Amino acid sequence: MSALGLLFAVLAVLYLAVISPLAGLARQYEESIEDLGFRLQRLQKIAAEKENLVRRLEKIRAEGQNDERFIAKNTAALASAELQTQIKEIVSEAGGELTSTQVIPEHAEERFTRIAVKVRMNGGTQVLREVLHRFESAKPNLFIENLNIRPIRMPRNPAAKNPQIPDRLSVDFDVVGYMRAE
Repeated sequence: MSALGLLFAVLAVLYLAVISPLAGLARQYEESIEDLGFRLQRLQKIAAEKENLVRRLEKIRAEGQNDERFIAKNTAALASAELQTQIKEIVSEAGGELTSTQVIPEHAEERFTRIAVKVRMNGGTQVLREVLHRFESAKPNLFIENLNIRPIRMPRNPAAKNPQIPDRLSVDFDVVGYMRAE
């Protein structure tokens, strides 16, 4: 009986020392294999969608290049020149007198480059209204900043019975547009 008890004790020690740890290790490996198999399936699905995603990305980039909200030039100098030309056209078509334009140095704002031109012009109230409307509704999107309006004083004729106050304004403002930073 003691030999049988000793045999069971040796088998129990053998089980606890060798077989049980090996069985636990085998379970860990099986779980790891299942987890890696799941990850592999997920990555294969993502890889299968790659072509579609690349096409969508190219389409979005192409649409972004054709976005009318931004100045479509490659350099800030070209964008500033285009903006100055647009300013001259808008002011002259509205009947105003463009006194000067001055390019404000560009600077980056997030993923865009800010292009700005300081404008000085003369004209009446209706001219100013037309100019501001055209800038605000222009494509690419343009914004007016630092608007400063001053009346131009004209000498009055004291002999006139009904003196008209002339509608002449001197206007300073900044026109700001954005181009995509490359």
